[in-house]
Amino acid sequence: MLETQTENKIKLPSKWQFFSVIPFAFLYTSFIILGNLEKASELSALHNIGRILLWLLVSYVLLLFLCYGISQRKLLMKRVPLLSKVPAQRERQGKWYIFLLFFLFCFFSYLPFFLMYYPTWFNNDAIWQTEQILGMVPRSNHHPYFHTMIIQFFFRIGYRLSGTITGGLAFYTFWQMTVMALVFAFILYRLYKRGTRLLWLFIALLFYAVLPFNAVLTICMGKDEFFAATMFFYTWTTAEYAICGEKALEGSACEEKISGKGGKLWHFAYFASGLLVCLLRSNGIFIFMGTTVILLASDCFKRRLTEKAARRKYVCAALVFVCYLIYHGPVLNALQVEPPDTIEGLAMPAQHLTCAYLKGGELTEEEVAMIEKVVPTDKLEEAYNPYLFDPVKNLIREQGNQQAVEEQKWEYFKLWLRVGLRNPLQYMVAEVRQTMGYWAYRVRDYQYVYGEYFMVDNPFGVTAERKFFTYDDSLAMGQYLQGVQDFFNKVWSLGLNTWLMFFGLAYAVYERKNLMPYVPSLMLLLSLLLATPVYNEFRYIYGMFITLPFLFSYSFGIREGRAACGKEAADEKVV
Repeated sequence: MLETQTENKIKLPSKWQFFSVIPFAFLYTSFIILGNLEKASELSALHNIGRILLWLLVSYVLLLFLCYGISQRKLLMKRVPLLSKVPAQRERQGKWYIFLLFFLFCFFSYLPFFLMYYPTWFNNDAIWQTEQILGMVPRSNHHPYFHTMIIQFFFRIGYRLSGTITGGLAFYTFWQMTVMALVFAFILYRLYKRGTRLLWLFIALLFYAVLPFNAVLTICMGKDEFFAATMFFYTWTTAEYAICGEKALEGSACEEKISGKGGKLWHFAYFASGLLVCLLRSNGIFIFMGTTVILLASDCFKRRLTEKAARRKYVCAALVFVCYLIYHGPVLNALQVEPPDTIEGLAMPAQHLTCAYLKGGELTEEEVAMIEKVVPTDKLEEAYNPYLFDPVKNLIREQGNQQAVEEQKWEYFKLWLRVGLRNPLQYMVAEVRQTMGYWAYRVRDYQYVYGEYFMVDNPFGVTAERKFFTYDDSLAMGQYLQGVQDFFNKVWSLGLNTWLMFFGLAYAVYERKNLMPYVPSLMLLLSLLLATPVYNEFRYIYGMFITLPFLFSYSFGIREGRAACGKEAADEKVV
């Protein structure tokens, strides 16, 4: 009786919960203030301090209110007549046909797009990769060559079956679409098994199957789809290590899952997803290494796995790193694959220095001379775009000397550091403008989610060939896609994705849940803050975008832990 009364009593937040949302209030305040630098520059220092304090208070109160309301939702539902009869959320027994239904729904939702835009959406990146496959240009790792080899595998089968380049491209695109439908079905199936309520499960189904972004990107020959898929699986395996490892004891079902008979398959999944994350995007190694370091620190801070399970996990992580080094060394050298040029990975340092040089920063004659060795400074102002690095990058490639940076890496690193210490304001402005699309709620330019991915002119003579659709149908589809994109820009943004991700993280902190499921997405976002060449590119953040329903299910769904892993775990007692 006492336990029932305790469970039905609404509790005030604990001291921990009052303080846990403070860092996130500061974070959202920073997003708001820095996202509108132009307004801040027009106001006095006192006025800006007032704005910061006001936004900090509003953010804190709103975060605390939302977290508290969500944490008490079960009790609040009992007080609403219609909601009081809603059954409690429980894990479900998975059935194979449920997964099949999810897959078929996703697959047949994407199929009309494939038939409408057959053989594919052929963008410039994919054209270059296809030219490498056909031996028309040298092999390059500018776009991950591992993805080029995936295209090559399917392309050659399709080419042999059809005898045409169009058939080869269509064969690859069909299987990419199939793989992505399987991945999205797996995510939905995991949400179903976790006990996600049917309303939220239906919304997640619409998110993956009906949202045109997912459908269109599954038929676009870009590296982003396979990377997003592996990003989810890496997030999932990392989360499972954290969730099942937390407080696991020898002989428990959690421990059996990771180090028992099925452990080898589980560790292989962790190894494969980690390695693919490293090989399918240039920033993948940063995501993997950052997540691994935090995972190690988490285990050192609090023992989460038994020695046997921890040893296997770290061996898998070490093998991923070794395989990555072997691939980027002996393997690519044997295949005669050219590495990306030096300037490709220096977007942010170059933008920092350019902003300091052009916008009134303090530089010595020696420092200016070092910049002039790399880029013609008389043309730099015309090329500089604070939101896009490509114009400066192309200027350096065409008329500059990036070899100087390659030969004197340490000297140019010290140049970047010295100038930054004297000109922190210019560096901050450059950083904000080059990255704000990924964290500001509203940005200055219209966002093209997929506008540049249609069939472009190519040297192979490949054109779109509609299957089972008329010309009028294609016009209607184009208008529909444009309308969805316009609507997306009015109500959504990449920054909102980040805001929602951080809110899920804030609630996980509020409830003292394990934070490891969020770490891969945080590392992805951090890698963009350190190296993105464009400030607002949907496909760069797509790996986090498709993972959001899984992260929300973890934060806001039923608590996973020992009870989720086996029958041995007892329910928490009410004291």
